[in-house]
Amino acid sequence: MKDEKEFRMWLAENYTYSAAVIGDIVSRFKRANRILSFNGDEAYQFYLEQKVEYKALSVSVRSQIKKSVSLYQEYKKRNL
Repeated sequence: MKDEKEFRMWLAENYTYSAAVIGDIVSRFKRANRILSFNGDEAYQFYLEQKVEYKALSVSVRSQIKKSVSLYQEYKKRNL
């Protein structure tokens, strides 16, 4: 994730998340990216959910990953 610093700054500026929560969001996105490399495709979440590694995660972790992917996609859209 080459734009991690900018993503962290964007989260801090646009949401009332603490530094710890921002760290968790970035960590969950990196985890998703290890399962399936992020390519900017709108259907990324769908393809991620088809992966065996993703399905093996707990419901709460999957939910956190889904939120982090959603936030990252929003960040990318607003910063084109």
